[in-house]
Amino acid sequence: MPGKDLRDVSPLDINSDYAEIFDNEIYSYVGNVEMTRADQSSVSHKASYDTVSQALDLEGNVYYSDDELALHSQSASLDMAADQAKLREALFISPATPLRGRANTIYRESKSLTRYKSVAYTSCRPGNQDWVVHASELKMNKVTGQGAAKNTWVEFKGTPVFYSPYMSFPIDDRRLSGFLAPSFGNTQRGGLRLEMPYYWNIAPNYDATIRPRYLSNRGALLGGEFRYLTEMSKGNVDLEYMPRDSLLNTSRYLVGFKDASQFTPHISSNLNLNKVSDKNYFIDLGNALSMSTYNSYLVSQGSLNYANTGVSLRGTATSYESIDQAINDAGLPYRTLPRVNLNLNHAFDFMPLNTAMDTEYVYFQHSTLLNGQRAGVRPSVSFPLQTASAFLIPKLSLQHTQYSLSNPKDSAALAPSSMSRTIPIFSTDSGLYLEKDVNFSNRSYLHTLEPRLFYLYIPRTDQSGIPVFDTGLTDFSFNSMFLENRFSGGDRVQDANQLTAALTTRLVDTKSGREKLKLSVGQIAYFQDRKVNLPGYQESLPGYFPDTDRFSNLVTDLNFELTDHLSVSSGAQWNPHLNRVVRQNLGIHYQNEPGEIINLGYRYRKNTTYPDASGLRPYDIVNSDVSFHWPIYNDWSAVGRWSYSLLNNNTQESFIGAEKENCCWRFRVIGRRWISGIGINSDPNNPNAPIALNVTGIPQTGVFFQIELKGLTGIGTKLEEFFQQQIYGYQAPKND
Repeated sequence: MPGKDLRDVSPLDINSDYAEIFDNEIYSYVGNVEMTRADQSSVSHKASYDTVSQALDLEGNVYYSDDELALHSQSASLDMAADQAKLREALFISPATPLRGRANTIYRESKSLTRYKSVAYTSCRPGNQDWVVHASELKMNKVTGQGAAKNTWVEFKGTPVFYSPYMSFPIDDRRLSGFLAPSFGNTQRGGLRLEMPYYWNIAPNYDATIRPRYLSNRGALLGGEFRYLTEMSKGNVDLEYMPRDSLLNTSRYLVGFKDASQFTPHISSNLNLNKVSDKNYFIDLGNALSMSTYNSYLVSQGSLNYANTGVSLRGTATSYESIDQAINDAGLPYRTLPRVNLNLNHAFDFMPLNTAMDTEYVYFQHSTLLNGQRAGVRPSVSFPLQTASAFLIPKLSLQHTQYSLSNPKDSAALAPSSMSRTIPIFSTDSGLYLEKDVNFSNRSYLHTLEPRLFYLYIPRTDQSGIPVFDTGLTDFSFNSMFLENRFSGGDRVQDANQLTAALTTRLVDTKSGREKLKLSVGQIAYFQDRKVNLPGYQESLPGYFPDTDRFSNLVTDLNFELTDHLSVSSGAQWNPHLNRVVRQNLGIHYQNEPGEIINLGYRYRKNTTYPDASGLRPYDIVNSDVSFHWPIYNDWSAVGRWSYSLLNNNTQESFIGAEKENCCWRFRVIGRRWISGIGINSDPNNPNAPIALNVTGIPQTGVFFQIELKGLTGIGTKLEEFFQQQIYGYQAPKND
């Protein structure tokens, strides 16, 4: 259909059952009158057209539509030359918005300007008018992208809930300054929370959101976010300031700065800088829904990067700030000021040969611990021999690390000023890929068998005198069995003479391509004891020394789609020395239609052989996890999650709530209980009360709700992102 920009050059076409012409100027049409011009069209019982003034009058069940609006009235007057129209007692539909309503009078003053008198409109489907906006006058200007209304009130379920003598709003995706929807909530430590944000459209590439917030237990807080976008950079600045916390009688603040810049196609930078006034800032004043997982540190980091074919260079600086009362300055991780990584790699086309070299320089700084500089280089060469059904990749590396150490004034022991370590590493990775077409229940599948062997040899080197700056033991899993080092970080290189044997089998639906089943089984055979370890290393199970075992845990991972709606994921580790399962997890996921979700989970991890002196097993994990989103009645759905420690008989994380959603509005409400983290627990209503270390975490409760009138606005806390994080398989509705 021709667009509205062609109205001036498009012919006017009118068809009817009967027509008369007067003085060759006035045309009269009766019966099934149809008019078209470019994107404009109308249907009516009668019509009169003046060819001189180009005025078209329509009568009797008039239906008029163009590219953005559809109208119905008993009469309409159209000025085809000026592209104007006037309708009385009209019904209208705007599909693009989408809105529908009625008005006593509608004036189309131009292609871009429309005015409505005594108007009422809604986004609800016909037959449903749960919410309606009334206004004595409404004006919409497509040139400015703004709408304005006078004497406006919102009616919800027949009850007026809001009134404003004047309001303006955007009618397209252009940004406009103005107040945004308010946000409400309630938490145990902050109390009732009210936020009224204001959006400031400074320039096309700059804007700001000012967020004044009030917490009934704490006082007023002023926050804001400034965003910018340039040809090379984008980022934002976050600031929050509370002049006086009424419970602590002190001021509190937060500062955050993020920037991502692309200077050239190969050079970029990233900044993420953060600072808070005290360790309890997020617990007391933060958005409780954004703190699903408690962090003990606030990280500030900056990086400069270069990336090209076969070359990558990255320089970073990282610093940490404790936001946990149980962690003092001595417990903070090392600052890296800076860390520089240079990685080179090259593959030869004329022969199966890959070469690489990874280099690193790090300066570790700490206020109370041993400081040092670490420089490492690791050249490697591999010979990848691959076919469609098999691969063999021998690899030889040489890890050299040099340390230069220094002690701060308040550090205890004096370490040697320098030391070095050079260790060769040899590995061979090999495997087969076998496949066969099979049929089950009249369906065709591809069945695969993928055996894999990974051999690793690293000679034993005494590393007990080397300090540990950023190194830990990697968690043992199916994927970690194929790593060349069981330690993360560069301060330890394991000693190894071991062979990993694994088998993976898959069942793939050839029609849909979906993986219906995947089973992986693997184990490591050790040909020598492992002597290299971390300082102060203690065996995970007291009285049992796994570094002397000849075999690792037998690891199994299973993912199975029982039906198109029901899937199971499971994993287990069996220890041959103890002859028992030491790790296990099970997850059952059911999803029928969107919004019909049930998840059941179980996790078991044994870290102690026997209870301690108090009869407890503080390092073991036995948890159950249930989450769901399920329709219950008449567009109402129940939503919730419950994570429970079967070992300690307490709830780790839980929330329960309800959601109501139909074509034109949505309502959500939840009550949540969560653990903020290990720290100092105190009475939030009595700052002078005695405090104590709570090793199980600080429990908190809160109530959050959201109501949204689709196509208009919403108030409360946005909960869809929280549901996506907490409920596996949940997807936010498309109009969120």
